[in-house]
Amino acid sequence: MTRQIHATITVEGEDARVAAYRERVNALLDAQSDARYLELHARGRLDYRIKGLGVPYPPFIAASNDFPDLVIQVSWDNPAGGESGRATIQAGRVAQQTADAVPARAASACEVRVERDGTLAFALASRRRRAGEWIGYVVTAMHHAFFRFARSGGHALLDASDGIEAEWAERWAIDSDRAEYRVLDLREPIETRLLEELDRVANDFAAEWIWFDETAPVETAVERQRYEAYGFAVSPANVRAGKIKTAMRQTEGGGFAFETADEEGREVVAIVARHWLAEARQ
Repeated sequence: MTRQIHATITVEGEDARVAAYRERVNALLDAQSDARYLELHARGRLDYRIKGLGVPYPPFIAASNDFPDLVIQVSWDNPAGGESGRATIQAGRVAQQTADAVPARAASACEVRVERDGTLAFALASRRRRAGEWIGYVVTAMHHAFFRFARSGGHALLDASDGIEAEWAERWAIDSDRAEYRVLDLREPIETRLLEELDRVANDFAAEWIWFDETAPVETAVERQRYEAYGFAVSPANVRAGKIKTAMRQTEGGGFAFETADEEGREVVAIVARHWLAEARQ
C-alpha cells in the first residue's frame, strides 16, 4: 500500500520484555523518515499510533523475531480509501490478517476547553456507534479514558476505563437526573472490536489536537517553544498551540473553547463532563 493510513499497534506482555521490544522497534522506526508515531504506555502494555504511507508491518515483524513470546496486534484505517484492516504478528511473521470496508462516517461530537494559562480543562471526541450508543475518548491535563454511553428508554449507562487500559473500570447508572456511581470490583474487558474502534477515535483525536509531555522532547520541541512564548503551562496532556490560537474561540473568562456536535452529541458531551469529570477531579 502507498496510501496515507492511521495504524494502532498494541504490544502486551511482561514489562521488561515489552520495554526491550520497544527499544528495538523504535530504532527501526526512527530509520524510516516517513514514520510518525506516538507512544502510549500502561503496565505490561505499549500502544503505538502511527501515520504514514502503508501499513508499518516491517519494523514490528523484524523486531518480533527476537521476542517470539510477544503477540503484536495491528489495526489500521485508510479513511481516503474507505477500508480498514487487522493483523496479528508473532515470532517474526504475520499470523492473521483481514481487511474490511469502512462504513459511512457516523455522527460525531467534539468539545475542547482550555484555561487561560493553556491548561487542558476538558476535551472529548465521540461518535455514535449505533442508535442510542456513543463511544469516545475523554482527556484532561492529568487524566484520560475511553468511554461508552448507551441509552435504553429512560435508563442509561456510562462506562469508563482507567486510562487506556482495555477494560471498563467505572460505571454510572443514570435515570433522569439521578446517577448511581460505582467502581467495578471486577473490571470488565472491553470487547476486541470495540477496543479497536475506541483506539481509532482516540488516535485520530490525539493526532489532531493533543500533545503529551512524556513524548520525546525532539518530537514536541515546536509545541514546547510555542507554549513558552505564549506563557502557557505544560501539563502531562496539552492542546496543540496552533489549535488554541486558530480553531478555538476565546471565552469571557479568558480561556478557550471549541465544540461541534448535533443535539444528541451535545447531550452526550454534557453527561460525560458532568459525571466522569467530577470523579477525575477528585
